[in-house]
Amino acid sequence: MGNYGHFLGLKGMKCLFICVLIFLSGSGFGKNIENNNPNDHTFYGLNSTPELTGPDNLCIIFGSAIADFSGGGNPATDVYNWVITNSSGQEHFSRNGGATFQNISVQFSEFGNYNISLNVRRGNDIIYTGSKTLSVIQGPELVLKPDYLLCGSEPAIITAINPNTPNIGSYIFEWRNPAGVLVGDQNELTVHEEGQYFITLYLSNSSGGTDCQINGNTYVGPPRDFSLLISNDQICQGNSINISVDTPLIGEWLIQKVGVSPLNSVGTAYELTLDSETDLDGPGNYRVVFRNQDDQYPNCVSERDIYFSIHERVEFNISDVFPAGDCDSPNGSFRFNADSPIELLRIPELTFSANNLAQGESVLFENLYPGIYTIETQLDGCSRNEVIVVPNSSPVPEMLFTVTEFEESCTPVGKMDGSIRVEFLNGPFTGQYRIVEANAALSLSGAISNASFFEVDLPGGQYAIEIISQTGCKLPQESFIDIAIKEFVSFSIPEVVNVCGSMDFVPATEENLLFILTYPSGEQVSKEAGQSFILDVPGIYQVLGRSTEIEPALCPRSQQFEVVLINQPNFEPVLESEDCFGNKLYRAELFGTDPSNLSIRWYDRNFEIVGRGVQWYPTGYGEFYLNVQPRGSALCESNPKLFEVTQPVFEVDVELTSGLICPGGLLTTVVLESDFEEVDRIEWIYIDLNGVQSTLTQFANEKQIDVGLVGTYEAVVYNRIGCEIGRDLILVLESESQERPEVRASYSICSESGYGEIVDPGSFVSYEWFFEGEFISDSPTLKLNRGGQYSLFVTNQDGCVFEASFSTFEDCTFQFVFPNAMVLNDPDKIFEIIVNDAVDFAQLWIHNRQGELFYFCEGKDVQSRLAFCQWDGMKNGKYIPVGNYTMTLWIRSSRFGLEKKISQNLTVLK
Repeated sequence: MGNYGHFLGLKGMKCLFICVLIFLSGSGFGKNIENNNPNDHTFYGLNSTPELTGPDNLCIIFGSAIADFSGGGNPATDVYNWVITNSSGQEHFSRNGGATFQNISVQFSEFGNYNISLNVRRGNDIIYTGSKTLSVIQGPELVLKPDYLLCGSEPAIITAINPNTPNIGSYIFEWRNPAGVLVGDQNELTVHEEGQYFITLYLSNSSGGTDCQINGNTYVGPPRDFSLLISNDQICQGNSINISVDTPLIGEWLIQKVGVSPLNSVGTAYELTLDSETDLDGPGNYRVVFRNQDDQYPNCVSERDIYFSIHERVEFNISDVFPAGDCDSPNGSFRFNADSPIELLRIPELTFSANNLAQGESVLFENLYPGIYTIETQLDGCSRNEVIVVPNSSPVPEMLFTVTEFEESCTPVGKMDGSIRVEFLNGPFTGQYRIVEANAALSLSGAISNASFFEVDLPGGQYAIEIISQTGCKLPQESFIDIAIKEFVSFSIPEVVNVCGSMDFVPATEENLLFILTYPSGEQVSKEAGQSFILDVPGIYQVLGRSTEIEPALCPRSQQFEVVLINQPNFEPVLESEDCFGNKLYRAELFGTDPSNLSIRWYDRNFEIVGRGVQWYPTGYGEFYLNVQPRGSALCESNPKLFEVTQPVFEVDVELTSGLICPGGLLTTVVLESDFEEVDRIEWIYIDLNGVQSTLTQFANEKQIDVGLVGTYEAVVYNRIGCEIGRDLILVLESESQERPEVRASYSICSESGYGEIVDPGSFVSYEWFFEGEFISDSPTLKLNRGGQYSLFVTNQDGCVFEASFSTFEDCTFQFVFPNAMVLNDPDKIFEIIVNDAVDFAQLWIHNRQGELFYFCEGKDVQSRLAFCQWDGMKNGKYIPVGNYTMTLWIRSSRFGLEKKISQNLTVLK
């Protein structure tokens, strides 16, 4: 993915290449990401007319391309049904949904013509149908990377598209630098300066517009982040300048006079100090380059440069110097000649001052006493001072003197100043002395009291000296005193070292030195040049460097520096925002640290740089790393944070199921099935039979709902960022089934024999039997065996549930009625038997006292409460004799499994 640069915007990897083009320029993606909620949209009004809009042509890049289409309409109420088919009529894309799908982005990977069709539903009505054709053609192959390394003085060559693109000459290229200035119009751009570079390329069409426009950007910069610091970018000739690095890095320093000399190396160090007189080639503009090698990028040098200017100083010369005859004859003189314009000329000893001398102008100073005179000049803020000696031709003998010079000398920890010894040739002298450095930078004076000699310590350099008598007469030495300078060993360290935890510190030198490091605690550690010291304690350190030669020519040098401990940055990669088409924006969470103080790098899994800065747009899916280091400090221990850019889920299956609404105001349940791990919010919509639509807010986020109104129910599911990822609808009707459970109000049982009636309510899909509120069976029929209250719930084929209830009673006790007397020949007084419904079989015998059988009767399938075995008292056609008889009744219950025998007297009357 590294070769795709910031053309990759991740429209769910559907938008891997083109969709980035807007958000990378900062004009589109940020706004889209911040407004992901599909309910947050422009309100078009209930009468907004849908319209299908989109491109006519699309270029494929990296094997695929993204086209954006819009349906218009009112996203608050409209449902958009998109279908895209290829030239063979095969379906390429099909999605259906609300606000999320008012605008769609579709990936295409095959050339050809595609038909884009859209219908828009508002409520139950299709209010718009439209179609258009899209031509998908081959686009250029983009090769721009997200990041390029700028290595040393070599420029980076950045390329937008494959140079072998067949119609590359037809493309228009526009490269812009970080300031937005147009810097290139070809496929390749040569980059010398660090920064973000932007490319726009496109084809011109016949109408003057642009086709296949592509926007992208990349960053070009060195591997390491550091800055150069300069003491002053404008100095005067004769002054020094210091250039350092804001980070404790050793590197090579190079310098050139712009437009005059090549880039020349001046050594390896932490910092660079330049003397404009001895190290540089006069006034002009200079460029200083610092190069550092990073072990992580062995073939790429990090380089920074900085510029400064040296201003011309005053140019003059002194001529015609004539000595004074003596202190009583002020006839000395000299001539000052201006070799350049001079804004100010001043000689303090003469209280002389003049302004604005022209080049070539001269001033003669006459009638001068012997002595040292200071020449002070200024031009454009730059000063040049020198001294001139007017000799004394006839000094008095007692003032005559000689000067002996002693050079500077080394000590174990540095060096000592040189000195002079002044001896008076004619005995002790009383008066004064004055010593002035040749450039007038140092002036010393002192008293001489009846001394034959005196000594003065002086740093190395050139000096003028004069002896002054008590009467004010001056005797200057005509020649300058020259005290030899003793040079120090050379090494470089930074003044302040910011350390993250600890640091291996190596003083930079090209000489054979021994270094002694004194820690803040006073502990001393010695190391040879090239060996490292450990810095892990804050405070002031002292470094002493001394030559390892037996007879060193250079003096030891001591220098202090400060160690400041800083904390390792606390950081985390966080997903800042994402939109409904997979575009993601990550941010380096810095927990309040100023990002300008940090070096931020985003890496791919191969640790190739793919981004710099606080915000980062992913270049693909997979594993990436974020590493943050402090600027201006030794690097902290590397601790890159691993994170994964996951491919988003754009769609889940949604299915609704329901039964029918049942008579009697009963509800039915609509059940939603989906991948609920991806679902964050559920919305329910009801559309009545007249097409009026309403949102069922009371059912928000419910996975099933109980409803009682006929109509269409629609469920819409959204992900955690508010994007619609699926929907389904179902029409719910009312059941027309007339089936009901058929049961009596009561049933008999017989606990004694275990008898119970069997209840059969009819044919249904399911049954639930309850006794005294406790579930007892789900069988189609139920054999009763306990006395009490029963409930039955049956479900028919439409899913409707009906309830019935009944009770049971004990009914296995025999009940019977028959007379104990009868009147012959009286129809109202005949003999008959009545039994309850427990009896289903009976036999009757009537005997006289002698045992003779007069009447027998057998009853089968006896009916409850109905008389049977009716007898008028006749036998063989004649009435039986009046008197007393014995009646025997035997009854039986097949249902209860019981039988009983009863005997009783029967009186027959006439």
